[in-house]
Amino acid sequence: MNKKNPLSLETMSLAIAELMPNIIRGVQLDFFAGRRVTQTQFLLMVALHAYGRCTMTTLAKNMKIRMPTATGLVDRLERAGYLRRTASAEDRRKVMIELTAKGKKFILEFRSAMRRRWEEVMTVLNEKELREFYGVITKLRVQFVRPEEL
Repeated sequence: MNKKNPLSLETMSLAIAELMPNIIRGVQLDFFAGRRVTQTQFLLMVALHAYGRCTMTTLAKNMKIRMPTATGLVDRLERAGYLRRTASAEDRRKVMIELTAKGKKFILEFRSAMRRRWEEVMTVLNEKELREFYGVITKLRVQFVRPEEL
């Protein structure tokens, strides 16, 4: 791109949106099927990983799903050992949801699978492009990752 034809955020975001399904393809199907987890259940675990611990209401609201749907998802994931319900220390009437060690391991294993996939994809980049890409990714990560994960 040059000054006469600058790269717009819309063009860049569309390119990323088109790239991501190709990055994820192959990883998610094998990964989820082998663990008997649906994509929706996975998204719930990702949300819990981001929150650390939250109420059912918070989870349903932020995932934009109804409470009965959230309850069904949580029930199945709890039975599978990926998460647990506990009473809130502040208000025992509130039910808190959090990942178990098995749930946290699942997230880490998915990250590893995605890392390997990205390694495959990035083989087309030269050393300079890799450094530049790493700089951009590092800058973007700061907005979304909890400090203890950096």
